[in-house]
Amino acid sequence: MSARRRITPALVRRLALALPETIESSHFSRPDFRVRNKIFATLPPDGQTVVLRLAPADVDALVSAAQATFWNEWRGRWLGIRLDRVALPVLRDLLADAWRTVAPKRLAAAAKTSGTKPRP
Repeated sequence: MSARRRITPALVRRLALALPETIESSHFSRPDFRVRNKIFATLPPDGQTVVLRLAPADVDALVSAAQATFWNEWRGRWLGIRLDRVALPVLRDLLADAWRTVAPKRLAAAAKTSGTKPRP
């Protein structure tokens, strides 16, 4: 049995900042991650969760599939994720999806063709 890597806010930060043109900023005293000034992820102060901007249909599907891991953070526009319940490959993909949700179309298309995904 392989040991599962513990996902920390520091790891989430590294994954988010690995995405093209991402910067770290803050709002409401929370670290956030932005692409061209549009927020796609935030780190709540609890140190155990991350909140991502996703399409409402994706939020609904994920919450329905795994309520112990995911929750609807803000009327279906943001997905809350418990870091101790999510697998690293899933989190990596969701961060990339959140980034694509807010990135300008040309930048997202360029990143897609280059195969850009965050790596720890």
